[in-house]
Amino acid sequence: MTNHGDYSPEARTAAERKARAAGVFAEFAEVIVAALPDVPENHVLVAIVDEGHEFTGTHHVATDDIVERVNELEGDGWAMVFTVGSGVEDVRRRTEEMATLARRRAEMITRIQARRNGID
Repeated sequence: MTNHGDYSPEARTAAERKARAAGVFAEFAEVIVAALPDVPENHVLVAIVDEGHEFTGTHHVATDDIVERVNELEGDGWAMVFTVGSGVEDVRRRTEEMATLARRRAEMITRIQARRNGID
């Protein structure tokens, strides 16, 4: 059987933690949007939630440096990138999408684990 992904208990926990992080971003939607007017041209705003599920703030990142800088800023936590013009509802919509996808992944892993354990 071909393995097309990580369906381990750790992967399920990671998905659950990501869904929780999405909720933290949503809680800080107003703070994120309030920081957007200060973003310089050719930059984006990167919001960070750390591994302890604490919102740690926002950072201006040059668009040319997104890949490298987001990985640095994210560390063991999570990052979301926002552009000037995003509103509170945009932030909340994106965080809900993030949470929904993460929850679906966790549920899928649970089903796969149950099948593998013969608990259909």
